[in-house]
Amino acid sequence: MNYLKSLLAARSLPDVLETPDGRAATAAEWESRVRPYWRKQMLTHIYGQLPQVLTPTVTTEVNQIDFAGKATWETVHFTFEKDGKAHTVPAQMVTPKGEGPHPFFILLNFRPEVPDRYWPTEELIDAGYGVFGVCYQDVTADDGDFQSGLAGLFATEGERRPDEAGKLTYWAYMASRMMDYLLTRQEADPKRIGVIGHSRLGKTAQLAAALDERFAFACVNGSGTAGAALARGRDAAAESIRAICTRFPYWFAPNYYKYMDAPEALPLDQHCVAALIAPRRLLVGAAVEDLWADTSGQFLTCVAASPVWELYGKRGLVTPDALPSVGDVLGEGGVCFHLRAGKHYLSRTDWLSYLKTLSSIAENGKKE
Repeated sequence: MNYLKSLLAARSLPDVLETPDGRAATAAEWESRVRPYWRKQMLTHIYGQLPQVLTPTVTTEVNQIDFAGKATWETVHFTFEKDGKAHTVPAQMVTPKGEGPHPFFILLNFRPEVPDRYWPTEELIDAGYGVFGVCYQDVTADDGDFQSGLAGLFATEGERRPDEAGKLTYWAYMASRMMDYLLTRQEADPKRIGVIGHSRLGKTAQLAAALDERFAFACVNGSGTAGAALARGRDAAAESIRAICTRFPYWFAPNYYKYMDAPEALPLDQHCVAALIAPRRLLVGAAVEDLWADTSGQFLTCVAASPVWELYGKRGLVTPDALPSVGDVLGEGGVCFHLRAGKHYLSRTDWLSYLKTLSSIAENGKKE
């Protein structure tokens, strides 16, 4: 792995196994010292602190469409209340009929429709997966209004605190409340529930799984800066911290703005966020023409995070000593990566790659 090691060395990344208190040599040391350290750093310097956990009131209604008799489709309403305020988030739960329990995707999506261009509903049903989808703007608006939706129950009025939650944190928070609910449903297999998202919601899916160890896997698609892509040494065509904070400052804690021109001053990089998913499964998807999302930066995050999986006696990213080629699906380890043709999108090809990798993981798990 000399070539890939040289690429990582050129980026001068923090050692994912090391904190100011020393280097972890075992999984126990990682759990006791290093995991809490990176979690604190990412919330303080990038995403903002988590809101307190509220237990919502949940109501459900069954829709008439059943996808040719293959599935049950329910709309699940989550009503959160705090200090006299309330906000309701609708989510769409599609469960295959037949013997369960079923694996599930919690889908963070851009639209509420079922099916949707990012949600090939019937194909996922046929693969045996349930999907629990939510439109992110139903959680809180994708803008600088922190009194909207769920954020309005928690955010301060006026100037935000330096480490106050950005919108990505609120969207990730909702994924965990959806997980709470799925764990009450006997149709869902609690050991095979994952989270998936694309672009800004790919960033959110990674954050959700980094924060909530109940997610068995995370599918992080086209996530780019503040997602799976490294900030240090980014490709020239890739989005910078300055660019993302200028366009979308409300996604992040205000502390993140300090690093707009100095990513090397961040006490962590995105491989440290990805590593918080260990020893569970991390599946990263990229597209060769999606230059803004830094394809090589996403791949190198997978390489740089892999030593943490190895502490647990698992393989990280299983790859040749080379950057990936179009069509590669590297799905043998705990860290997985695929590179497809095309542009920025959550495509059928991406879904099929995730399904193929997860199916392989399930088969391997039966042998262990």
